[in-house]
Amino acid sequence: MFRAIVFATTLLAAAGPAGAEVRTVRAGDNLQEAINAARPGDELRLAPGATFSGNFELPVTTGSIVITIRTDLADASLPAANQRVTPATAAGFAKIVSPNSAAALRTAPGAHHWRVMFVEFPSTKEGFGDIIQLGDGSSAQSDLSQVPHDLTFDRVYIHGDPAFGQKRGIALNARAVTIRNSYISDIKAVGADAQAIAGWNGPGQYSIENNYLEAAAEGVLFGGSDPPIQNLVTADILVRYNHITRPMSWRDPILAAPSSVTATGVEGGSLPPGVYAYSVAARRGAGQGTTAISAASTEATAVPTAGAVRVAWAAVDGVTEYQVFGRNPAGVTQSWIVTGTSFTDTGAPGKPGNRPGPDTATRWQVKNLFELKNARRVQVEYNLLENNWLAAQPGYAVVLTPRNQDGHCPWCVVEQVSFSHNVVRNTAAGFNISGFDTNGVTLQTNTLTIQDNLVYQTTTALGGSGWMVLIGDGPRDVVFDRNTFDFDGTTLLYAYGGTKAEPRQIPGFRFTNNVAPHQQYGINGADASTGTLTFQMYFPSAVVTGNWLSGGPSSKYPAGNRFDGTFTLRLTAAATSDTQGAGANLSKLLPLFDAVPKGLMIGIPMAPTNLRIISSGG
Repeated sequence: MFRAIVFATTLLAAAGPAGAEVRTVRAGDNLQEAINAARPGDELRLAPGATFSGNFELPVTTGSIVITIRTDLADASLPAANQRVTPATAAGFAKIVSPNSAAALRTAPGAHHWRVMFVEFPSTKEGFGDIIQLGDGSSAQSDLSQVPHDLTFDRVYIHGDPAFGQKRGIALNARAVTIRNSYISDIKAVGADAQAIAGWNGPGQYSIENNYLEAAAEGVLFGGSDPPIQNLVTADILVRYNHITRPMSWRDPILAAPSSVTATGVEGGSLPPGVYAYSVAARRGAGQGTTAISAASTEATAVPTAGAVRVAWAAVDGVTEYQVFGRNPAGVTQSWIVTGTSFTDTGAPGKPGNRPGPDTATRWQVKNLFELKNARRVQVEYNLLENNWLAAQPGYAVVLTPRNQDGHCPWCVVEQVSFSHNVVRNTAAGFNISGFDTNGVTLQTNTLTIQDNLVYQTTTALGGSGWMVLIGDGPRDVVFDRNTFDFDGTTLLYAYGGTKAEPRQIPGFRFTNNVAPHQQYGINGADASTGTLTFQMYFPSAVVTGNWLSGGPSSKYPAGNRFDGTFTLRLTAAATSDTQGAGANLSKLLPLFDAVPKGLMIGIPMAPTNLRIISSGG
């Protein structure tokens, strides 16, 4: 029997002080002046559809009564409490837009008790930097007294540019922050990491609930850059009911190669006789000063009969610049940058260089979906995480690896993390867990509980190993319990660390009550073999019991596990007498996720015990 999860949130501000006002801010008004003049309990109501251009700052206020900034629309026309906003339901929102590469909205040192609702935040110029900055990630914020706090963003729409992307949606370096019911999309970059929400210099406490989070490198990230606040570990983080994803189209090159390329001999040049070959690549800006280039088109050939060759091609949407690659009869390639959709080679020299191959076409930089590098007391539950592939990293969906990124954070750690009741699907690999940084000094990863999750469609078809767990370099007290794992790689869990003579062990390890195919190697390790030897080398006193690892060799595992039958994952309706949602099952849940977004899923358990796992062994 599952307990219903109750998610109740009060959206009304505490009773304001005498004199609190509702202040209307019309299109063309000075929004910063209105923000500066606001007093505790005030509401700033922005004209619907109005655009406020600038780099606005939330200042320090007195007292502890919230000031609200919101669009002046009737509540009945807006997404209800605990209902996730969408681009469609945000159509009437006022917009706060940065005219440059700086954040559209930031906080002053020590700012507190602000709430932003029903506002759209488009990208910065060419996607540089952060759209919203809560706190300061630089050395300017080096003491806890400078940290902004008690900030809420509820039902806001934050998005990068479809063509240029965006470095980051929200930089979260404050304290006591709630981000809920919001929609963050098109956060993507070329040659750089891009995150929907990322923090590294804030103490917590954070509640990230019921959001759509679409980003290329990481949907949610804590840590990475070393915190300027000494001994800071971001703590008390709740990540719940979110959809963390990215479009599968981001796996493709940003630009399609030009098509319908022709080459025709024409008059007017000095090309000597012979066969000349030409191909064309599309080019355009891709944000943050980068240029995207497509793969080269198929080659077209021509023999110049009067000294020149005219090359033409079909236009690529959104592109006004092309690179034409010409190969002369001697096999030498050069190129020319042109605008338009034609070019005539008269024999004038171009830039030396070879035509790009299909694998060199520019793509958005993809890494993982959820990552912790410096965090403690983190609860990740009831989320859908999907769509991750081999790209800038091996394709693990969830990464829990402490990092002393710049050599100034020996206290960095990942500890006391609960990852439960989540659905993780369509990824190149599952979990990557390490005990220490491989390059810098950190504290030891510890006390991780990964429980009651469904992880499926973990597949080599997305370019990675298709493995479920990679764990090494000595974390301690790691528990995998009551998970359902479906994957097509060779290995369920792979351990590593140290040397063959002195392996780095993983104490306090428990692997209990999980369901998975064993595949070829099952639980394995570096310089070890399946099962017994891996346990002896890496997992002293491990508890491995109650699992069904179908198709595995029972002789290589402790007693109390099951290996019969053929693993087949089928999501079906489980019998339940609960009609209020607490006993709802994945056959009902996943269609809701597929129709993203449908809003907050209250009390819908995503536990393997609510699945029917069908095996030929009974």
